[in-house]
Amino acid sequence: MSLPEAADHLPEDFFTELFNEPAAALSAAENERLRGAGFLTRVLDHLPGLVSYFDHHLVCHYANHAQLRHLPHPADSAVGLAVQQVFVPELLEAMLPGLAQALRGVPQAFEARVGHAQRGHWVASGQLVPDVDGDRVLGLYCHIADISAERLPDAPAAPLTPPTQTLGEHLSDGERRLRLMLDGLRDHAVYFLDTEGRVSEWTSSAERLLGHPAHDVLGTDARRFDAPDVREDERLDAELALERAALFGQFESTGWRQRQDGSRFWGHTVLTALRGADGEPLGFSALTRDMTEVRRLQELLQDLNQTLEVRVQDRTRQLLEANRDLESFSSSVSHDLRAPLRHITSFIAILQEHLAEQADDTTRKHLNTIADAAQRMGALIEGLLAFSRLGLAPLQKREVGMATQVSASINRLTHDIGAQQVDWTVAPDLPAVLGDPLLISQVWDNLLSNALKYSRQRERSVVQVGWHPDAERGCVYWVRDNGVGFEPRQAHRLFGVFQRLHRASEFEGTGIGLALCRRILERHGGHIWAESTPGEGSCFYFALPPGGGACLPP
Repeated sequence: MSLPEAADHLPEDFFTELFNEPAAALSAAENERLRGAGFLTRVLDHLPGLVSYFDHHLVCHYANHAQLRHLPHPADSAVGLAVQQVFVPELLEAMLPGLAQALRGVPQAFEARVGHAQRGHWVASGQLVPDVDGDRVLGLYCHIADISAERLPDAPAAPLTPPTQTLGEHLSDGERRLRLMLDGLRDHAVYFLDTEGRVSEWTSSAERLLGHPAHDVLGTDARRFDAPDVREDERLDAELALERAALFGQFESTGWRQRQDGSRFWGHTVLTALRGADGEPLGFSALTRDMTEVRRLQELLQDLNQTLEVRVQDRTRQLLEANRDLESFSSSVSHDLRAPLRHITSFIAILQEHLAEQADDTTRKHLNTIADAAQRMGALIEGLLAFSRLGLAPLQKREVGMATQVSASINRLTHDIGAQQVDWTVAPDLPAVLGDPLLISQVWDNLLSNALKYSRQRERSVVQVGWHPDAERGCVYWVRDNGVGFEPRQAHRLFGVFQRLHRASEFEGTGIGLALCRRILERHGGHIWAESTPGEGSCFYFALPPGGGACLPP
């Protein structure tokens, strides 16, 4: 059938005759042309849609002209490019969640809103069709069509991706900035897993930290990143982590992770369960941080602490041995010195009695000086002996009533102060403690006698005894006087053996009393300190902590 040379319109029976007319046989050459690869390529190039093919590594093997016009960067061919180099970001984000499923043989559909210089945007509808050979997926066919005409301008915008693929929806400017930030992370890797724990989305930060390209990990089990052959306590249980993340919403774990090149790093991973608006599980987000340097520093610090602990134990043992030796020496010397000192004291008395009236004033003065020195030396030896015995005798702890202790000490001191006028003020609610009554009584005797001794130059001595609780120290007791006081910067010298802040000619004493107080309180787990202003008196404090001498109700 042939058309007339000139006609304003087709005859009504044109199509009837056309389809009823027998088809002419095609020549062999025409059949060969239609079966050739070039003909198929020309057909695909004339399709309005974007057509491409990728192997199972997501490397492009074909793209038609329409697809080439939509490459992110202009190129004459897309063959050999990775999937992220073939599609613009909007299309790539939309199809990424479905790539893993498509590579497992499940066809996928997606939609996306794609920016356009003239049109503002166009709506794309895409299909990912697996190329299956038996039970193997050789690659993916991808076809993307423009369905903008189906979207009415005044109709509400429909979701561009199914609810289960919200990870791939079109990004706003703020979301795009977030994506760029995630991709720019250096010591962190951000990637996404499906509900079965397989990689569904792989960012640049993950590729940078773990070394795997996207086409190598998409659709694979995330356990491939766990380092093998590590100790049980350093192994990450990926299955347990997914279960707990799904149950609690988030789960953190640490363990050795392995890069593509086989190197390892100590990773801290945070798994967060993702859910849609209807509560349907969408998978998991994974944030892995390289903590290798932190772990190395922790191990170094642990080694240093262990070394330091061993050294402290050695030094403590040496110190205890030295203290025992010193205490044994002090005790031995004290005992050995007492005998010759008794001889000196006895012969001085005999000499004084023998000379009697025959001795002149100078001789009597010298003999008295020797007797006083011998007496002082005896007091020093007794004090040294008491101090050395204090470290050897075990504590006999029981409840000690402090009010009773203070009253007994005051009664003993009253017989020794003579005509000294004293105003005593004692808190009536002094609480009891757990301690050795004999040793605690020595503390009160020394502190109260010091208060009387250094305030006797006053017309009337004022001594106050009180206490207050302390959250850190426990029970804090104090003795305050109106005596001569001392320089605060010298306070650290008060509690040393034979240490004195005043001349012996002014105030008698051996310098042992406060050292004994310090030693007694340290054995009870407490401590002692003092505050003073010269000429305005002093205040001595001692504390018994809850662990060593807990405060008891009075």
